[in-house]
Amino acid sequence: MSKSEQQEPTKAVSLDSALVALTTAALLYAASWIMGCSSPSHATGGGKKITASRELIKLSSEDANAKLVPTVSGRKLTMEKMSQRAATSLQYSNEEYGVAFDAPKGYLLKEGDLPEMDRGLGYLGPIPMHFAAPGGVRLATVEPPLGLHLGTNFVNEFFTVSAHYGASEAICADFNISAESRGAPVTRIVNGIEFRGFQEHSAASMHQYSGIYLHAFANETCYEIGYGVATAGSGGSSNLKSINEDNLLHKLEKFLDNVRINPPDFERNSAPD
Repeated sequence: MSKSEQQEPTKAVSLDSALVALTTAALLYAASWIMGCSSPSHATGGGKKITASRELIKLSSEDANAKLVPTVSGRKLTMEKMSQRAATSLQYSNEEYGVAFDAPKGYLLKEGDLPEMDRGLGYLGPIPMHFAAPGGVRLATVEPPLGLHLGTNFVNEFFTVSAHYGASEAICADFNISAESRGAPVTRIVNGIEFRGFQEHSAASMHQYSGIYLHAFANETCYEIGYGVATAGSGGSSNLKSINEDNLLHKLEKFLDNVRINPPDFERNSAPD
């Protein structure tokens, strides 16, 4: 065998080895290229996932922080309710007699005695107190603003609260309503206390009045609540529309739902521990 013939297989083997190396390199390059092309999308997708996971973590953190917020206390809820009520109503409170109530905003809240120029019951006189014995004190009265029910026979409506400290329970059960004005007996529950009283009616000088007065004895005090409606033009005038007195009385009676009666301030302060 010649020397040239001995070298040809070696060259073939060498060529085959080189081809294998080139093929392997090409495959590796192709694989790396494919991975390189696909990795950006994975990276992008992965980036989104990381961002999303961070957002989720952030939300979870906020939720966790929210859970760490102290539970709203009953005191805070009470204060919020009082604020809401104050925004839509007039509030009256008297610590001396332990009386408080709310009235619709827009009405007139008058504390203490009523002025002489008060509309009262028109020609029928001032808004009354009906304690059977002297010593009663008017605490507050609610009346509508001027100009309400224009074009009708409306004169006035009122809701009034008074108190007589030191009156006996027997005296508290009585009223100085005349027999001719006294109507049917009435019972109402106000803040868990039973109030008893009478319907009241009167008419004179083309004016009419219909109301309800109630008494209850508690905390060594006789509490009086009265509400009523006064109108004018008995016999009617074609120019005036008659209001529905029963509807107005029903609206005034809803004030009772907002009356609170507690022991007077001095009794609470002097109560034994």
